[in-house]
This record gives sequence, structure tokens and C-alpha cells, in this order.
Amino acid sequence: MKLWRLLISVELCLGLLALVCIVMAAGSFRLSGEYAAAINSMPLFEWLRETPVFFSWWLWVVLVLLALLAVNTVLCSSESLWSRWGRGGWSALFAPQCMHAGFLLIVLAHLISAMGSSFTAVTVGEMSLAALPNGSRFGVASISVATSPQGMPLGFSSVLVPDVTRPAEQVVISPNHPWFRDGFGVYIKQAEAYPVKRALLEIHREPGASMALAGALLFTIGNIMLVAIRSKQREDAV
Repeated sequence: MKLWRLLISVELCLGLLALVCIVMAAGSFRLSGEYAAAINSMPLFEWLRETPVFFSWWLWVVLVLLALLAVNTVLCSSESLWSRWGRGGWSALFAPQCMHAGFLLIVLAHLISAMGSSFTAVTVGEMSLAALPNGSRFGVASISVATSPQGMPLGFSSVLVPDVTRPAEQVVISPNHPWFRDGFGVYIKQAEAYPVKRALLEIHREPGASMALAGALLFTIGNIMLVAIRSKQREDAV
């Protein structure tokens, strides 16, 4: 019984979260050089396979801690449902479960992306062709760079042709407005007008993005429900 109470306790959850923060801070501050540069340009599990444990130990520890945190969340939810079923309103019963489900979906989404994400960087010029990793080609119709009177860059964008057989159909991408196709996102990261117009495009694939969004929405809904419940309880107590 003591072990069960420990496994479902909030104290264990807070302790694991604190350890995750400490280990990530310790590892990320020590990470430097080529391994630090590579961690953002490949899937996490691929990086872990190719990086010596001396540099990647902290992420292995974080994965173990997150696994324990997920177990704590599942057990806590099951205990809550078992002990409170039929007592009180449904909102008070399911609000914490929405938060727990949201957290688990977010963790699962990151694991999926860690296994199946991809990253490609390509430099393109005007009236050129580029391709997604799945072989689909798209065109770069134009590149625009806005500058101040002093010559400082103020912004940039590019007009893309998603289907090279239909040049009239075009989309405009800018730093905060990527283009999505077939599960890939095309982002414009940099552009220059001289000596020739060219842009740096990054092509990302994040298979867990939709699941992470769903988890974030569930977590938010659970929080809002809990705030509403506690506000009503305070009003009834007055």
C-alpha cells in the first residue's frame, strides 16, 4: 500500500518534474560543439544513436524520468476514477482526466516526432525548382526582401508554386506563415537580394504535431474546467 500511495502521489509527480528540469538544464548547458549543432537538425532518437553517451546521457535520463512520470499519471487517473466514480458531478470527475490525457498525448506526440521527424535545408533562387523529401516538386516563382533606407533587412517572403503543372496556383510564405503539403512544412528562414535573389528554405516533418495540439487543447480544457469548478465552490461557500 505504501508503494501504491507513492506511485499515485502528487509529490512523486512534482519530484519527477523537478528532476527533469534539473537534468535538462545540466545537460543542455554542457552540450556544445558539433553535437549541439546536430541536435536540432535530425530526429532525436537518431541523434541519440549517433552521439556518444558521454554527451547524450542527460537525454537518456530525461526519457526514463518521463516514462516514470507517464506511469504516475496513468495510475493517478485510474485511482481518481475508481475512488470518485458516482460521487459529485461529472465535470469534477473528468476535469483532471482531461489534463492527464492532454499531458500523455503531448509526451506521446514528442516521442512520435523523435522517431519520425525529418529536417532538410535547401538554398533556392528565383524561377528555380525544389523538392520535398517524398519527391514532390514545387517551384520558387519569386523572392522578396524588404530593406530600410539604411539597407537593413526588414522582412522577406517568397512566392511558391505548389504544382509545377499549374503555375497560376501560387502561395506566399514568410517567416511566420509556412506552407504545408503532404505532412511537410516549408519555412523561409533567410533571404537576400544581392548579389542575386536567393532564400534559405527549411523543410520539416513533424508527425506528432497534430497529436501535440490535441493534447494541448485537452490540457487547456481541463484547466478551465477546474478553475470554473473551484470558482463555483467559492461562490457557494460565501
